[in-house]
Amino acid sequence: MTHLQQQPNEVRIESRNGDQRVAVGNSSASFSAMAKRLYDIGFSLGGLVVLSPLFLLIAALIKLSDGGDVFYRQIRIGLLGRPFRICKFRTMISAAEQAGPSVTKDGDSRITWIGRILRKTKLDELPQLWNVLKGEMSLVGPRPEVPRYVERYTLEQREILRCKPGITDLASLCFRDEEALLGHANNVEEFYIQHCIPRKLRLNQEYAARANLLSDTWIIMQTVCPYWVGVLVTYGILLTASFVLAYGLIYDFAPPAMSALQFWRELALVLALQLGCLTWHKQCRGLLSYFSFPELRQVGTALGLATVGLLALWAVGAGSPPRNVILVNALLSFGLLSGFRVLMRLWRERSAGEGDTPDNPPARVGIIGAGSAGAQLALELAGKKKLGRIPVVFFDDDFQKWQKHIHEVPVVGMPECLLEGWTEKLDEVVIAMPGAPADRIREINELLSKTSLKIYSVSGSAKFWAEQQAA
Repeated sequence: MTHLQQQPNEVRIESRNGDQRVAVGNSSASFSAMAKRLYDIGFSLGGLVVLSPLFLLIAALIKLSDGGDVFYRQIRIGLLGRPFRICKFRTMISAAEQAGPSVTKDGDSRITWIGRILRKTKLDELPQLWNVLKGEMSLVGPRPEVPRYVERYTLEQREILRCKPGITDLASLCFRDEEALLGHANNVEEFYIQHCIPRKLRLNQEYAARANLLSDTWIIMQTVCPYWVGVLVTYGILLTASFVLAYGLIYDFAPPAMSALQFWRELALVLALQLGCLTWHKQCRGLLSYFSFPELRQVGTALGLATVGLLALWAVGAGSPPRNVILVNALLSFGLLSGFRVLMRLWRERSAGEGDTPDNPPARVGIIGAGSAGAQLALELAGKKKLGRIPVVFFDDDFQKWQKHIHEVPVVGMPECLLEGWTEKLDEVVIAMPGAPADRIREINELLSKTSLKIYSVSGSAKFWAEQQAA
């Protein structure tokens, strides 16, 4: 049990690990703190009013799902170590805490069907706007933990208690797909405590040192607008430019008169088919900065199917653009989209500094490091079957790559995830982190020493496996 006592200019947290204090400085509110509070009040009050119809709809769906309580309340540790009761939409069955750990992983049977939707969309967090309005939380700040997790904080980690907790933060973005990250963990709670909490606290401490209202707004926007939405918007802009340019080229930039309604109807139809086919071929979930012949083929196939669909609509007179516009737009769309992804790949690589079927089944390879070196190694393996190896999975410290795909190979999470269900699924591991600090490489080598996997370390990617084969 955690006991919290506040003294002048400090907070003392008494736990089974001993009495520890965190200095809090003087209590006079700075201008930035006042501005942040006004920011929180304005947006939380506006959000509660504007979203009230959505609240009623969600509440009705939760009631219909199993008839239980609409809201879930739990004690969390807030500013200066003060406990408060957080409020969320209930996403799990009643008495879920008695049926398992507080942390959940992908496929947890305690999560209801509506709960899965709410968690995926983050709508279960909306009732915390009330906590923000009351002053217990902020819109942006470190996520509050339960008391038994806070008891295990080190003195340095307890410094984060000087920050008011929030609905979202940088760590929430990094661990957006936390349930998938924990999906292979045998002991979910222990893995969360040992590997996830320290990383979250480190991210929050780094962010708190440079936080301001502008950066808070950017985090809110990233929370509301996940990665795949940004990809769709980017593709939509490029495809719109292709459509307009196609009309210009066909009619020498003097297109026939048409109503605005007709133009927007044709554009909407083209974008719907193209983006739909790209999504179907999984070209809206991968990293924009990785692009090679397999992705090029998928983009071409997706846009080709969209073109066939548009030509079919044109043939039956269903209001699609003229045939010549459809064909020219298909070529321009393919060129612009592919060129953009190639440029993104070249930009990333520059900024980062970076056959025959074998008789035996290919060795399953895990690659630690999803940067340029790791990506090129995976591409070399996928393209040369005679090497007798197949890339299965990436592990990387960069949270922006988690739960995404590089050359169709998933990035499942941090290197520590390798011990959670992956050792039996791999035969070899390659450490492809040429720019990583020596301390981090040493930690990874210690981690791999607990396995029986064959281990390689590579400082460059060129022809690595061919050299291994020759050796």
